[in-house]
Amino acid sequence: MSDTESENKHYLPFVGLLEDYVGRSPWDYYSWGHIAFGIGAFSLFSLIITLWELFIGPALIPWFFILLLVLIVGVIWEIIENTILWRLGLKYENRKDTFINAFFDIVFVLVGGVATWLLKWVIIEVLGERGRWFYVSALCLFLLALIAYFIGFYITNENTKKSRKELGRVIS
Repeated sequence: MSDTESENKHYLPFVGLLEDYVGRSPWDYYSWGHIAFGIGAFSLFSLIITLWELFIGPALIPWFFILLLVLIVGVIWEIIENTILWRLGLKYENRKDTFINAFFDIVFVLVGGVATWLLKWVIIEVLGERGRWFYVSALCLFLLALIAYFIGFYITNENTKKSRKELGRVIS
C-alpha cells in the first residue's frame, strides 16, 4: 500500500455524507438529533424555572444553570450511547462513535441548548412576551431540527447508494 492509499484510508471528512462516516465524522445526520436533544432538554429543564415563577415567586435558579444541566445530560447521554447501547447492539452498525464524533455530539447538544436559551432571551426578555410563546417557538425549533435530521438521513443514504453503484456494488 502506498503512502497516498494509506492516507486516504484514514481520511475522515468533517461532514459524513456516506454511511461509512456515520459515527466517525464530527458531523453526520445524527448531529441534528443531538441538536434537537439539546433544544428539548433546555425546554424541559426551563420548566423548573417557569413553574417556580408561576406558583412560588421569583426563581432562585439562574438560567445559565439550565444550560449547565443540558451539558451534563449531553455528556451522560454520550456515555450511555457508547457503552450500554453499544453493548446491547443498538448503535448504528454496532460501532462506537469515534472520540471526535462523541465530542462534537456533546457540542451539538450544547448548541441546541444555547439556541433555545437565545430564543428564550429574545422572546421573554427583549420582546417581553409570555413564556408560552417561548415554548411554542422551542417546539417549532425542535421540529425543524428533526426535519433536518430526516433530510440528512435521506441525503446520506442517497449518496451511499450512488457511491456504491459507482464502485459496482449493489446496495439493497
